[in-house]
Amino acid sequence: MIFSARRLALLALLAAANIFAASKNSPELKWEPRSNWVNVKTDVTPKAVGDGVADDTAALQAALNGIKAGSAVYIPAGTYRITQTLDFNQARPTGVLIVGNGATTIIKWDGPDGGRMFWAHGGMPDSRYVGITWNGGGKAGIGIDHASKTFETEVIHQHQAFIGFTDCGIRIGSRDPNSKENRAETAEIVYDNCLFEKCGIAVAFILFNDYDNTFTGCEFRNCGTGLKDIHGNFYARDCHFQGSTVVDINMQSEHGSSVRRCTSVGSRSFIDAHSPVAPLTIQDCHVAGWTNPEGAILLNNAPVTMFDCSFAKAPGEKPPVKLMHGNQPVVASQNSVEKGPLVDPKGPGKVFEVPAGKVKGSLTSAEQTFLADTVQPIGKIFDAKRDFGAVGNGIADDTAAIQKAIDAARAAGNNALAYIPSGSYVIKETIKVNGADYRVGGSGFNSFIVWRGDEQGIMFLVSDPQRVTIENICIGSHDAGQMKNQIDVLQVSSGIPSSITYDEVHVFGKYQKQPDYKGMRLNGLGKDSVVHIKQLEGNFHVTDSAQATIVMDTSYEGAVTIDGKDKRRDGFLGLQTRLSTSVPMALYVRDNHSFVASDFYMEAAEDGLSFEGADGDPNGIVVYQGAKFNTNKGPVTVNNYSGQIFLGHDQFYGTPKPCTISLNGTRPLEFFMDGMSVYTTTFELKKTNDAAKFYSTGNLQIGGNLNSESIADNTTPEVLAKIANAFDELRKLGALDLKLNYAGVGK
Repeated sequence: MIFSARRLALLALLAAANIFAASKNSPELKWEPRSNWVNVKTDVTPKAVGDGVADDTAALQAALNGIKAGSAVYIPAGTYRITQTLDFNQARPTGVLIVGNGATTIIKWDGPDGGRMFWAHGGMPDSRYVGITWNGGGKAGIGIDHASKTFETEVIHQHQAFIGFTDCGIRIGSRDPNSKENRAETAEIVYDNCLFEKCGIAVAFILFNDYDNTFTGCEFRNCGTGLKDIHGNFYARDCHFQGSTVVDINMQSEHGSSVRRCTSVGSRSFIDAHSPVAPLTIQDCHVAGWTNPEGAILLNNAPVTMFDCSFAKAPGEKPPVKLMHGNQPVVASQNSVEKGPLVDPKGPGKVFEVPAGKVKGSLTSAEQTFLADTVQPIGKIFDAKRDFGAVGNGIADDTAAIQKAIDAARAAGNNALAYIPSGSYVIKETIKVNGADYRVGGSGFNSFIVWRGDEQGIMFLVSDPQRVTIENICIGSHDAGQMKNQIDVLQVSSGIPSSITYDEVHVFGKYQKQPDYKGMRLNGLGKDSVVHIKQLEGNFHVTDSAQATIVMDTSYEGAVTIDGKDKRRDGFLGLQTRLSTSVPMALYVRDNHSFVASDFYMEAAEDGLSFEGADGDPNGIVVYQGAKFNTNKGPVTVNNYSGQIFLGHDQFYGTPKPCTISLNGTRPLEFFMDGMSVYTTTFELKKTNDAAKFYSTGNLQIGGNLNSESIADNTTPEVLAKIANAFDELRKLGALDLKLNYAGVGK
């Protein structure tokens, strides 16, 4: 069939409509309320009205006062006028859900000018805020203030809008550095599909240790500053900025950050990076029409990796990227400028130009957006307690009830949900998950599955799932060895096509220092298996699954292990946001497997990365970018791994002194260290493998000898050409991120 040029243009326009749509709003969420949700209109005293006229402050506060671990507060569609701060001040309950109907659930400020709408005073770790529009009306100072008296971690903000705040839409940490109140940090926050509009600052992180802020699919419109990173660090991916009057992203991090697949139109500047110590990657970002004559991106000293970025409609003749320090190293590739060079060739800094790779970037225009204004609704709900008699008291055997709920959801299909409300559910036999087009999920961290079966048992066995989701559930996490099962979640394959999403699933591994014990395991997955992990906490072990496509968006704690002797390795395994603390080793890559990590944060680990191979193993490629290396022992140990390993951007920080890369064995290896910041420590290379080669490009010793020979550049054109392989692997990860999360945005 032959199409006219006009018809082809129309088809292309329709295909791209989901990413070029102007001024999309946050989605409307159509829920069937769950059995354990507390409805603010019916279940609290006084009852909320939600008509935009009545003062609903007391009703919403009453709902907050009743929160305990595992509570779910439901705010139905309506406009809730409040005149005072909603103060959550409980004793650190976990697994709380505050949920509304998205664009149609509006909390509107009618209190004093400069007030804050919600104060997370007590802190709610492992909790979610979903589907609320916070309207400051140009009067409120702050939307949500994470200024907690206790440490918060693993919080999710999803499908929310923050509109009209004179100070911050969301503020993390206390602003007054001299105050003894509200000094605890909030870290590991995910901001997913959130809209920020007409805010002085959309999101600010104020304190040291406000780390691992992940922004995905968010939109920032007509704010002063989009992201203000005073302390901490962040990862922004698949976000759109428009009309920021100060800057889209202000970066003053202690540790590494990244900006990937982000777009910007009509802002003063895109990035202003003031940190002299924190490395940064800018990948596949497109900027147009900035107004700052000094540049779209301003960089200060620390190493930067920049590739696949474009700059158009400049305000003047100056290059779009301004380097402000004489030692500034930039590792760059495939960047395009509408007119002129990327940086001033006579200015400070040094640019290492990497030739084009085999893979292109995913985005095509600064106009592209990612905010989803529709969300697939949940189908029929099958409640394990209400419909099948589960008890959830930590004593009764709930195996049959949970399995019946899952079987019913599988039979119904159409995105039906087998729902497990908050509680502690004892199982004595393996729960089986298979079939297609349904979900298994709970209320969050406090929907807790407890094993009381035979030793060495498997809690959840997932086999050949097709379009299945497991979400908001805790399967064996934090048992401290009290449950004697062997594996928490095991996924296997018979060889037929399969696809599954895991979202906010907690398994064993956090703070437990037993990397090969329990957790989630993927075993023997084939070339037609797709595993998308949106969020996981705990140990993660992949065996003989190198033909599969496995992408993990966000994961916390425990260890990652990749192994298996199967030589079929034409799949892809990649992680994006990853935190690992208190483990013997954060990452084990055995049997010469390949692996890509874009934003790996490591702190207080006994040891860092282990790469192992043996004669007969196929060559592999590892690309590891991160935010921070902090271990008690040597950070990287290589034993007979053959192929290529790329390390950086990243930051060697604190301990050990020195940070050592040990290359051992006899097999050929090329080890690349690129864009590294060595800060408050030093670096050394130990090499007993005569067949191993070490290459250093664009690394910087900070706070010590700036001419340190240990990280001196030994770059040649041939070395730069090989670095293109690392960028190609990161491009593949980015394309899969877009395909799995945004249905192929940009393609």
